[in-house]
Amino acid sequence: MASDDRVKFEASLSPADEDGPARLYVWIRRFHGDEELTGRYEVFEDLPRLDELIERAEAKGQDTADLRTARAGFAEILGRQS
Repeated sequence: MASDDRVKFEASLSPADEDGPARLYVWIRRFHGDEELTGRYEVFEDLPRLDELIERAEAKGQDTADLRTARAGFAEILGRQS
């Protein structure tokens, strides 16, 4: 990734309720300098898929600190150890 390209991850947690299971919503935003190029949502209902996203992002050298923080909270909501 070029030095002025970056990815920002924003996450929000939704606990389980009568409408469905707990979910983690991740907004993945790609920037070139200050300009946002693209963005997309990913929805996670389990840790393995989230772990795959984190591994892929780390392999690309992306900052995953926010994802790891969100993972810890999601694991807590799911009642699992992180």
